[in-house]
This record gives sequence, C-alpha cells and structure tokens, in this order.
Amino acid sequence: MNCLKVDPNLLIKRNDPKIRDFTYTCLDLLEEYNLPVNIYYAYFLGISEFKLKNIWNHMILRWNKMKRDLKENEDFINSKYSKDDFHQIHVNMNDFELNELLIDFIGSTQFKGLFVCNCIQNYISPK
Repeated sequence: MNCLKVDPNLLIKRNDPKIRDFTYTCLDLLEEYNLPVNIYYAYFLGISEFKLKNIWNHMILRWNKMKRDLKENEDFINSKYSKDDFHQIHVNMNDFELNELLIDFIGSTQFKGLFVCNCIQNYISPK
C-alpha cells in the first residue's frame, strides 16, 4: 500500500511479545484494503501501558503540525479536517481508553486511519 511510509509487515520484528489481552478495533476499517492492522494491535499489546499515552501524544503532535503547515491552504481550510481539534493527554491510559480515543479520532475516514498508521510507524521507527 503506497499510502504508508513503511510496509507494515516490516514492523513485525519490532513487536514485543503480548503482555496484555485486549481486542483493539480502531483500525478495522482499513482491513478492506488488506492492511494487516493486527501488526499495530500487537505492537500496542506488547508495550507497557504507560507508553500508550506517548503514542497518542505523538500522533496529536503530528496532527497539529499538519494543521499549522496547511493553515493557509484553501482546500484544507474548507475541509472537515481543519475543524478537528484534539489534545494531548498527560495521564496514563489503558488499552480501552486508547482504542476509544483512536475510534473517535479516525471516525469513518480511511484518511485518518492511514494517518494513524503512519504516526505509529514513525513512533516505532523515527527517521
């Protein structure tokens, strides 16, 4: 899939063994594109819970940077994405809370789902 910076299958080697049980659903809308979302879910479940907020905050930093960079772009200004407002969270969260935040963030838009995947990839392997 050329919408992602890294082939998700290359991220498997970066996943640690699962340390919690939870069923994530936030990226399920991307399965119709044969995107292996289970790799992202496995990553979430293999890291310490306190790092979940770091993933969220990393994503929100990138979202807000994108909004700043496009603040004078007429197409962006007129899009529904310019009105979305999300904030960092500075307390620990659990799997359920991250899943719910991501469901709220993504909604039913594949664009935001791919944005989340790219942010997770960047978090795992910064360039």
